[in-house]
Amino acid sequence: MLGPSQKISNSAPDPEQLKRLLTSPEGQALIRLLQSDGGAGLQQAADAIRRGNPEGAKAALEPLLAGTRGEELAEKLKEQL
Repeated sequence: MLGPSQKISNSAPDPEQLKRLLTSPEGQALIRLLQSDGGAGLQQAADAIRRGNPEGAKAALEPLLAGTRGEELAEKLKEQL
């Protein structure tokens, strides 16, 4: 779960930077973690984003990212930005 000091940036990384992040070992591990529920959480988050509900997207992903491993991966990727 993201703490108060760990906010998701409003500015998107450029496509090349995003590609580097997603293909990095940490990015691949995060993708596997997010798919651990068969993709249901990601689907709920995507649906919430399409409806203009970023808080709903965050709520859908929190159970998947909760815990030490999810927090570690998120922090490592944040450092790479």
